[in-house]
Amino acid sequence: MEKLIEAGHQMLAPNGNLYLVHAVEGLPSSSVRSPDGWAVGVIADTENRLTELLHEAGQQAFIRVRAGHPSDVIVSVAKDVGADLVVIGAHRDDVLEHIFGSVVDHVIQRAPCSVLVLRPGT
Repeated sequence: MEKLIEAGHQMLAPNGNLYLVHAVEGLPSSSVRSPDGWAVGVIADTENRLTELLHEAGQQAFIRVRAGHPSDVIVSVAKDVGADLVVIGAHRDDVLEHIFGSVVDHVIQRAPCSVLVLRPGT
């Protein structure tokens, strides 16, 4: 995550904003539309942990944690904030990704802006 944040800061325009987006999967579908106390707690805990990680790394960013599929959440936030660039990390291929497509593939196809993909180890 640190490399993604560093890359985002390097590409950031003067007076631009960096958003760290995280999707929480596995919540009941009713929680996605109208989160209950448990879902709100999961999202709040995730936001707190990301805030700690940013602080430990000495970085600043706005944090957006939402329930849903990662590609849907990333694209939605990018649209909501009027993003100029999405920086996303790729990971090792998985057999299911070859069949259904990866989160990265879906974001590249649907993002309202350019997408920078960082490969593992870069």
